[in-house]
Amino acid sequence: MLHQMERVLRAFSTKNVDYITFITSLLVVVGIASSILYDAETAQTLIGESYDNIVGVFGPVYLILTIFSFFFLIYICISSHGKYRLGGQDQKAEFSYFSWIGMLFCSGIGGGLVYWSGVEWAYYVDIPPFGIEPGSNEAFALATAYGLFHWGISAWSIYGIPAIALSIAFYKYKLSTLRLSSSLRGLGVKNIEETFGGRLIDLIFVIATVGAAGGTIGSYIPMLSSGFSDIFSIEKGFSLDLQVLALCVGLFGFSVYSGLTKGIKRLSDLNLLLAILFLIIILFIGPGLDILRSSIDGLFYTVRFFWDMSTLGILEQSDFADEWTIFYWAWWVAFGPLVALFIARISKGRTLRELILGMLIFGSLGTWLFYMILGGYSMSLEQTGVFGVMNSLNESGHADTAISIVHTMPFDNFMLLLFCVITIIFVTTSYDSMSFVIAYHVQKNSSEQRDPDKELRLFWAVVLGILPAALVIYSDHSVAMDLILITSLPLLFIYPLMALAIFKDLHQEQK
Repeated sequence: MLHQMERVLRAFSTKNVDYITFITSLLVVVGIASSILYDAETAQTLIGESYDNIVGVFGPVYLILTIFSFFFLIYICISSHGKYRLGGQDQKAEFSYFSWIGMLFCSGIGGGLVYWSGVEWAYYVDIPPFGIEPGSNEAFALATAYGLFHWGISAWSIYGIPAIALSIAFYKYKLSTLRLSSSLRGLGVKNIEETFGGRLIDLIFVIATVGAAGGTIGSYIPMLSSGFSDIFSIEKGFSLDLQVLALCVGLFGFSVYSGLTKGIKRLSDLNLLLAILFLIIILFIGPGLDILRSSIDGLFYTVRFFWDMSTLGILEQSDFADEWTIFYWAWWVAFGPLVALFIARISKGRTLRELILGMLIFGSLGTWLFYMILGGYSMSLEQTGVFGVMNSLNESGHADTAISIVHTMPFDNFMLLLFCVITIIFVTTSYDSMSFVIAYHVQKNSSEQRDPDKELRLFWAVVLGILPAALVIYSDHSVAMDLILITSLPLLFIYPLMALAIFKDLHQEQK
């Protein structure tokens, strides 16, 4: 016991922790949660108004940033810069391709993939843009395409700029910490992490991470609660929501305490295998030809309308872009630096070309398989009249509809359990990487490059459960979604600086 106390004290000692960053980060988490709980009605009004104002003014900026990120990554990938190896030209990769891709994928998409992939198309069928008739075969094809678009190459491109900037800085400058401000080292500011501007950027990162984390898990809890209620015949309600949240926090606390290799890596490997199993079962038990047809149609429309979907809402206002595409790009921007920090940590020995292709190809492929198979299965239920997905969304909401879709499958209790387990592990691995990165974030710079202490990682795993708990208590999940966009806004102004830092760093390497 005495030994454990010594470890805790050492983890929080002034030698290891940057207390300015630590205290401000903690205050942000507690402050946001407290304001929501203190006056929920006022919080809802302010957050809703802020969302509308941000979309009205900055909506096109999110769209332009995404297009820029995509072409910037393509340039890096096909140019000579793509051969740049993180950690030096002779550096060997730290993790196998399977484990690296698993951690990259699981940290990058979280439980949102399972939450949205089965039903997202149903939101679009009756409101298709580009002059397509609502409810038509074309509308169904475009609905599939929009799911692939929102979770595909463009989305993963948003992760690319911070991932490259942080990866270069971390290994080139032999940093002992992972901070967002470090991504701007290429601009020539020495020890930027210790400057006022650097600390402000790091605080922006923490705010965005807290908002993204709280908003995301706060919206998934109802679906998991509904699933567990059906599996174990437990009454749905507030108590079950809190128990599910406690389970998630406990799991990612245990995992992050176990460390990067034993905890996060093993969970990512396991979830990749479970996800593949889940999708294979659906292909065998479901209408395989219908799923294949809707997948091919969706891919064709994704290519056909790629530029139209990318630019909708830039030159003129579009309700569809405001409600969906801009929200999604804000979501990916909010998670961008967080995922990038984790990707930087696991990508030692990889070239920039590997890094870019890993995200754009394997990241997109993983999300597309869920959208094509699970989404195709649920779409066939609607088109054949087996289950009215769109009607269920209007009457029962997203969470219950997602669970009802799984109930239409043979061996539904087993499939539902597998569905819930996959979601929980996705949420867990995302939160693991958040806790790991924030623990890194509040460490002091030193000559010794090592992972944060277990106690510090566990502390942040618990702290990151505070805001989701507040949102579960508040139980208005639209606020959780709005919060993601609001907290992502300041990052819009950091992305161009990171791109410039990358450009300068890589050109210096060629001299």
